Amino acid sequence: MSAPSRATQYTVLNATLERLQKNLNKLEDNVEVTVIQTEWAKRLLFIHSSMFMSASKVLKDEAGEFQDSVSIE
Repeated sequence: MSAPSRATQYTVLNATLERLQKNLNKLEDNVEVTVIQTEWAKRLLFIHSSMFMSASKVLKDEAGEFQDSVSIE
C-alpha cells in the first residue's frame, strides 16, 4: 500500500512543482515589465518637471512685464 501512496504523492508533488514553475516564469515576466515601466515613469517625471519649471519661468516673466507696464502708466 505504500507504493501507490508514494506514487500518488510524487504525482501531486510534480503537479505542484509545475504550477510553481509557471508562477515563477510569470513573476519574472512581470518584473521585466515593471523595470521597463519604471524607466518610462522616470522619463515622464522628468518631462513633467521640465514643463512645470518652464511654465513657472514664463509666468514669472509675464508677471514682471505686466508690473513694468503698470508702473509706467
